[in-house]
Amino acid sequence: MATTTISTFTALGGKLVTDDDVGGSNASDNVTGATSGRIYVVQIDNTGNTTSSYLKIRDEASATPSTSTANGAGTPHLMFVAPAGKTISYVIPDGHAFTAGVSMWCTTTAVVGNQTDPTSNVTVTLICS
Repeated sequence: MATTTISTFTALGGKLVTDDDVGGSNASDNVTGATSGRIYVVQIDNTGNTTSSYLKIRDEASATPSTSTANGAGTPHLMFVAPAGKTISYVIPDGHAFTAGVSMWCTTTAVVGNQTDPTSNVTVTLICS
C-alpha cells in the first residue's frame, strides 16, 4: 500500500492525498497526516473490479474496521460507493470536518462489519485541508 500526501496543492483544500491500495481488513490510518481539517473531494477509482466497492471513512488517527454489524469503534462515519469498473467523484462543497484524523478502508459491501477486500486494488484520492 502506498499513500502519498502533497501539501499546498490547491487553494480549495491544501492537500492532495492518494492511496493506491485501500483494503478492507486494515485501515489506511491518518492519511492526511493531520488531526483536523475538512474533506472537500473524494475520488474512488474502482476500474479494476467487476463489483461495486464501498469506501468507508472514520474520523480517527487510526481505525480498526468493525468485525460485526453492531455500531462501535470500527463503524465508519462516512461511506461512498464506487460502481463496478468506474471512477466516481464526490464533491462536498462546504467540506466535511474531521477532528482526529482520516482513516479509510474499502470493502465489497456496505454492511458494517464486512472486511472483504475488493478483488483488485482501489485507488482513493482526497482533496482536503
